[in-house]
Amino acid sequence: MKKAFTLIELLVVIAIIAILAAILFPVFAQAKLAAKKAAGMAQMKQIGTGLQIYLGDNDDALPGYRWSVASGAINPYYLGLAAGDPKKAKFDSDGASTIRAMFFNQMLDPYIKNNDMFKVQGNSDAWVNYQDKGTWDAGFFGYGGQNSIAANNYLLKSNASMSSTAVENVSNTLLFIDATYYNTLPAQPTSGACKLNGFAPTGSYPHYWKHLGNNKLNFSALGNSDPNDVSNATVLKNIDARYSGQLNVVRVDTSAKSLNAKAVIYDLRAKGPQQSMWSPLKADCEL
Repeated sequence: MKKAFTLIELLVVIAIIAILAAILFPVFAQAKLAAKKAAGMAQMKQIGTGLQIYLGDNDDALPGYRWSVASGAINPYYLGLAAGDPKKAKFDSDGASTIRAMFFNQMLDPYIKNNDMFKVQGNSDAWVNYQDKGTWDAGFFGYGGQNSIAANNYLLKSNASMSSTAVENVSNTLLFIDATYYNTLPAQPTSGACKLNGFAPTGSYPHYWKHLGNNKLNFSALGNSDPNDVSNATVLKNIDARYSGQLNVVRVDTSAKSLNAKAVIYDLRAKGPQQSMWSPLKADCEL
């Protein structure tokens, strides 16, 4: 006669399975996050390699984060959109900004030849060249060329180029970093905004550290720009969420590295402009 499991035995087996699942699921989640971080680092290394070739072809001049195209012209990356494509209608209605500018990912594209390099897996709303997801701020539809990697605003400027040879300590100066917008800054010193390399972070710019990691800066409700303010606890948590407290970066020497997210945010405050990785010239705040 076949003996069946008793109810107690079944309950014990179910309990053991539940305990094992509770132990293993966080491990699987961490393994998945680690794989995304490794993939993101590989993408940063590819971008660094493309940048190295770009610099060689352009007398070591950095690309700038955005360049206006000739008057009346259109960014060639949008010329191929068909007449009935809804993306074309969006760009046509935004003719004074996105469609009239070239962004750094598009300037580097001939040297990387893969738009997906700018779609970082850690950013679930990643897009390149046109915003087909993550429409959290309609006022910035498609603006910036891509939304996974930000340029250091102190280093790359709009319609202006800087020679990489003019950067002091290229291995300790940030160029690109994980984000949800196309440019970013560190938290400003408690004494006030620090002007560096001719760039003065006024207006919304003191909030630009909120672009880092997986946080999305809400331009319609900026709040407090101090990362130590209790209102920014969720912002810090969202930044950490990209790679469990780490951020991948590309430095001016074109090398890629993983850094502690909070160390990146507070670097200018903690070290001062003469030592900060955000400071291109490693000099005092300008008047």
